[in-house]
Amino acid sequence: MTAKSATLATLRELNARAVLDALVREPRLSRAEVARRLGMSKPTANHVIEALVAAGLVREAARPTDGLHYGAVFYEPAFDAGHLLGIDLGAGVVRGALADLNGTVLARYDHPRSGTGAEALRADAAAVLEQVTRLAETTPETVLGTVAAVAGIVEPGSGRIRVSSEPEWEDHPIVDTLSPVLPHLLDVDNDVNLAALGELRRGAGRESGDFAFLSLGSGVGAGLVLDGRLRRGHHGAAGEVDYPGRLPFAPESPAADSLRDLIATAHRAESRAGRIPPGQEPPTPQTLFEQARQGNGFALRTVAEQARRVAASIAMIALVVDVPLVVVGGELGADGAVLLDPLRTRLKEMVPFPPRVQISELGDAAVLVGAVSVAAATVWPRLVTERLTGAI
Repeated sequence: MTAKSATLATLRELNARAVLDALVREPRLSRAEVARRLGMSKPTANHVIEALVAAGLVREAARPTDGLHYGAVFYEPAFDAGHLLGIDLGAGVVRGALADLNGTVLARYDHPRSGTGAEALRADAAAVLEQVTRLAETTPETVLGTVAAVAGIVEPGSGRIRVSSEPEWEDHPIVDTLSPVLPHLLDVDNDVNLAALGELRRGAGRESGDFAFLSLGSGVGAGLVLDGRLRRGHHGAAGEVDYPGRLPFAPESPAADSLRDLIATAHRAESRAGRIPPGQEPPTPQTLFEQARQGNGFALRTVAEQARRVAASIAMIALVVDVPLVVVGGELGADGAVLLDPLRTRLKEMVPFPPRVQISELGDAAVLVGAVSVAAATVWPRLVTERLTGAI
């Protein structure tokens, strides 16, 4: 192939990617609208769309019911041309979601972790894949891309976990562990970063290009989105606001273990003071919020202290990056609406410009939504290259 023909082929592929990207971002556009938005000539846009249709990546769409369209034909991506898989390797549960190429979840399956070794993790991931494809009445062969989430920092070059809330996984080659059982494994990423991308794509952050996602669970971590882009930091470690036990100036942790300690300490103190009946067991972190919603005095006082700890974590973020919004999620955060009022009050005392605080709209699906969104962003350009070579 000559340099000239290679350049033309590259230009055509870039045009095809641009057209497909425009349709993914806003499905149901006419040829004229595609040409206008991308600054293409109409003949070029027509030729590219025809090639994408022939490749099975684009199809005709129903005409919008609003406005006058003068017989224009509209197009949309063929979101059912394959599937995406998101895997969340949580501390106690492995979650999986099968989605179409738009990132719309079609089936989900939660599987208890059976152990911490590599063989157990491979078996759990394989079990989730089998179940979600069965629930969606499809096969693993239709999965075109998989993104997995771990509670740790994955080194891009080596695929090893460098820092993890599960110390036994540190320096483990997680990509090598998962590649044999997960089809077309594209990436293994930090779970909180993927949750932030999930909130950006379909959750509480979709109307804001600047926000932080704060995950409260077995650990505490933050994902930072600025100008609509996830900011990872130089080593991929941005958002490690609760680096366990190693920061002398860090506030008290709002993570699950620390909350359990807080509950136990407060329960003993109030029992000695006679404010709690003898023999009454302390609540778990999960039942604490329910009791607070019911107006239980002990639960409300304990939640107020937990809100102070969460506010301190948010204040560290707000003072550095001054985001207008913080989305709170994770195992504890997603159920923590009762935290909001005391949390907002504390933040006003701590920072001059307190961000707006919202509870996650996606709950425990935030990581999965982020994972399939990342998979989609990688799969679409690859499909253009694979299916349109020589056709445009």
